[in-house]
Amino acid sequence: MNRWRALAIGSAAGCALALAGTGCGSQPGPSAPSHPAASSAAARARPSATAPASASTSSAAVVYLLTSQPVPFTGDSVTLTVQATAGPGSPQWLRLASATVRFGDGTTATVTSACAGTSLPPASAGLPVRHVYQHPGVVSPQVTDATVCGQAGKPTAQGLAGATVSMRVLPAAPAASASWPECTRTELAITATGTGAGLGHVGVLFTLHNTSSVSCRLYGYPGLQLLGSSGQALPTTVVRAVSGAYLFPAVTPHWVALPPAAEGSFDLQYEDNPSGSAANEPYATACPTATQVEVTLPNADNYSVIPASMAPCEGQVLVSPVVPGVQWLAP
Repeated sequence: MNRWRALAIGSAAGCALALAGTGCGSQPGPSAPSHPAASSAAARARPSATAPASASTSSAAVVYLLTSQPVPFTGDSVTLTVQATAGPGSPQWLRLASATVRFGDGTTATVTSACAGTSLPPASAGLPVRHVYQHPGVVSPQVTDATVCGQAGKPTAQGLAGATVSMRVLPAAPAASASWPECTRTELAITATGTGAGLGHVGVLFTLHNTSSVSCRLYGYPGLQLLGSSGQALPTTVVRAVSGAYLFPAVTPHWVALPPAAEGSFDLQYEDNPSGSAANEPYATACPTATQVEVTLPNADNYSVIPASMAPCEGQVLVSPVVPGVQWLAP
């Protein structure tokens, strides 16, 4: 019987990655608003007469780069957004006339926009450029050039230095796997390994190894039930980290193909510092220690019991969807 609860909410921590020291992109200060998507027509428009001409002088503008998907799959359309402010930590957004992005896979693109007009998005929307990665691996797209409306010079090398972001591109399931059945617990060996901690957050990597002779596939989020030393069920709340968590970024569920001997995984995060009313309880009560975990595969009803030592406060754990490979999601 499946005894877990899944709440489809994300953590407030967003894309902060303590293990990797990277985020969803370089952003202009802690209070930077999220950027609305600029229209593709505006992004492709030719600069108006007010756009800056090429010059040897430079400006003090600081350029930033954001990504719509810190962990895309091959074949996904990823939007990279270039933004600029008047200086480090400045709240003044600058409208960009053009930007050149090197995607980190050997390709480059330049996007342009008009500098004046009645239908332009706000300057904070930046310039979006879309790209599809064809090969898996860690990439670091970077802004290599930019021009700012109303400024004759271009940002200095220092102003462009932070305009980069690290992304892990995962392999999409091959088309042939569309006919494979979904994996069952009898086909997979599941293990749990601690991955470290940061600022009260603890990570656990769950590995799914296809030990059978049958090819199968998975899609979505797992379920879990924490168990005590005597096998008793402990309070458990499973949160689907649709917006990412402190220790791992957001990732959109995709089909994961697992032929014989292949491996998949999912990330789990929990807090080891009690808060609220639980802070007044004995630690063993607020954060009971689990020695085993019932793991329910996505879209399944039965579960596997595996050894796993963890002590989530109030029994709350955040989980990622199942992904191919056994790497922690942070680049």
